[in-house]
Amino acid sequence: MDQVWDVVGGVSMIIGALLVLLAGIGAVRFNDTYARMHAAAKAPALGILMMGVGVAMTLRTTPAVIEALLIVALQLIAGTVGTHIMGRSVYYCIRPPLTAVDELDRDLETEATADAESDAGSDAG
Repeated sequence: MDQVWDVVGGVSMIIGALLVLLAGIGAVRFNDTYARMHAAAKAPALGILMMGVGVAMTLRTTPAVIEALLIVALQLIAGTVGTHIMGRSVYYCIRPPLTAVDELDRDLETEATADAESDAGSDAG
């Protein structure tokens, strides 16, 4: 039974490493800024999850499993937050062309209009 766990853990680690490799290739090859960010965020998250599961299946000790789960959880949190911050900074600083409707710009304009109207109403009263 231990050999089955070792093989499944090894296959999981190889799949995770391949996902991280594909994410790196995608981050270099994509043309659009947002597509690069997507490649740099989504595939490594799944790859690190697969590698963490593989390590936990291979080592099978309580400290190793806890450490692998902690690494996966922290990576998922940090990767998500980092990608969001990077996306916002790219949006505000560079403004790359979008291929779809810019919903954030529309929401910001609506918010600015509402703030201006509320300021005008408070100044009049």
